[in-house]
Amino acid sequence: MSRVDHIGLTVGDLDRSIQFYCTVLDCVVRERAVIKGAEVETLTGVAGAVIHTADLNLSCGGMLELLQYCGPSRTVLAQRRFDAGHSHIAFTVEDVDATRMRALSAGALDCSLPVTLNEPGSSWDQARVCYALDPDGRTIEFVERSTMISMT
Repeated sequence: MSRVDHIGLTVGDLDRSIQFYCTVLDCVVRERAVIKGAEVETLTGVAGAVIHTADLNLSCGGMLELLQYCGPSRTVLAQRRFDAGHSHIAFTVEDVDATRMRALSAGALDCSLPVTLNEPGSSWDQARVCYALDPDGRTIEFVERSTMISMT
């Protein structure tokens, strides 16, 4: 048996990302730490890695792990949604319109208008969705389903 343990996101500013995700998704900080040393270098393949981390409990269950590398120097990863290798994270929300407004007020870099999908026979039929960019430019999606569907 396998299931998702957590979602890990590398961020440019840990405090900014904690504030964003807690505001938008009602997360709670479970733990913060600074990790470094031989095992972290082996795990990440990054010599001299020093990582500030925060584990956030998602309100619907699960965990979001935020990682800010403090060494070596970093660059911002720029991807377009249609590029191979691009990924996004989708969060089920109760009210996509209200979540979109919280994202915009919390500093989302861009946020599409919500759309209602018309896909009869699909689990996506009548779902309301929108895309947003988090403070690091990562695509996130908010999904409000007409009926709560277990995605297990």
